[in-house]
Formats: sequence, C-alpha cells, structure tokens
Amino acid sequence: MHWVVQSNLFNEQGFHTLMDVLAHGAIPHTLVKVIPFGGGIEPSLTLSGPVVVMGSLSLTRHARAQGWTPGAFINDHFDYRLWRKHLGRHLLNADATVCRLADVPEREGRFFIRPCLDDKSFSGMVTSWEAFAKWREQVLALDTYATVSADTWVAVSAPRAIQREYRMVVVDGRVITGSLYKLGDRVLASSEVEPEVHAFAQRMADTWGPDRAYALDVFMHEGELYVGEINNLNSAGFYAYDVGKMVAAVEAMRF
Repeated sequence: MHWVVQSNLFNEQGFHTLMDVLAHGAIPHTLVKVIPFGGGIEPSLTLSGPVVVMGSLSLTRHARAQGWTPGAFINDHFDYRLWRKHLGRHLLNADATVCRLADVPEREGRFFIRPCLDDKSFSGMVTSWEAFAKWREQVLALDTYATVSADTWVAVSAPRAIQREYRMVVVDGRVITGSLYKLGDRVLASSEVEPEVHAFAQRMADTWGPDRAYALDVFMHEGELYVGEINNLNSAGFYAYDVGKMVAAVEAMRF
C-alpha cells in the first residue's frame, strides 16, 4: 500500500513515529502539501494499487476525487444521527436534540453543541445562549467559503463532566490500539489503557462501525463508559496510541 501523508498538518510525536514506521518497514510513502481551497496537492501524484492518506479532510476529499482505494475511510455513516440509532444509550449525548443550526431554540444555562457530521465544520463546544446566538449570527454572515450554514445539522445537549477521554483505533471490527488523551481538564498522552476500556470499545465495535477503519473515542462520565464520538481515522490525532500497530493493521487489509 502507498501512504500519502500531509506534511504541513500534524504537529505531534505520532506523525514522526508514523514516518519512522513507514521508512523502517520499507512501506512506499510520499509527503505532500495540501493546496488550500481545493487546489490539490504538491507534488501531484499518479498512483496505482492501494493508496491510503493521512491528513486533513481536504486530503481525504482529494483522495476521493482521485479514486484512490481505500484512500480515506470516510462516508455518510460518520453522523451523530446514525451513531445514536445504532449505539443508543451507549452514546454519551444520546438525549441530544437534533436540528438545523438555524433552528436551535433558546436555552437556559450552559449547553453543548456539535455538528452531526464529522466534517470539522465547527468544533463542538460548551456555551451559553448569549454567546452562541452571537457566534451563530457571525458565522451565518460569512461568505461562500464558510463551512457552516443555516442548514448544518447539529446535536444539542446538556454539558457532561468528562473524567477521562480515550482514542481507540478499530480496523476491520477489531480494536487494535488506543491512548488515554485527557484526564479531567488535563490534556496528556498515555498508552496506558485499562482492560475495561479496551473491552468496552470492542463491544461497541462488535455492535456497529461506520467503516472498515475508524477512531472510536471513549469517554468516562460519572464512572461509566460511553462512546463520545467516532472520527475519521485518516484525520484523527494519534496521541499516544501504537502507530506501528495501526499501520500493520491497515497494511493487512485486502482490497
């Protein structure tokens, strides 16, 4: 498989580990820069056979346009509405209200809002009605390059106190590796993942998955484990998960 990796995106140790793994394994790979606003990549590439990309959503869209297989593991299943349908009570914000951004009703107190799609249109946030209403007015007034519109579907719920956050990597239905990346409000990167977290992630992967490979974020709230969100593996941060295991699992896939 040929790996196309965006050089001007990642700023973490996992990126350097990925490059080391590819180099030491003699796995074909190319570093590229993504040209903004759909301008493609530099250098331009003509590739045959299996190709996988690691980088921004712009790079994943380029992979789709080029017809690379697998290219990027992303489809219409990376959608909060589908997660809730399949995972139910195991989803942290299973009780969220889903509506268009333009239709979010006024609320008292602080609340959490995120886009339903994993398209990075905006970052999920805890906010107040006053701050949200001002932000919404501003983003909806932006020009055609804006990633958010009145018709952007969002999920709105009460804020949750998250005790721990983990990133787990799933490939072909199997949890391959994982990392603890947040402890309370403290950001960290640890490869130590408790067996019960790994087991929970595997149960969720056995229940349903959006694609052959993805990043499953597990959150602990009030001592219980929940699915926090599901991310496109190609654009998700590495934190401290075992990049070598991820590469080996993707390399073992057949297309």
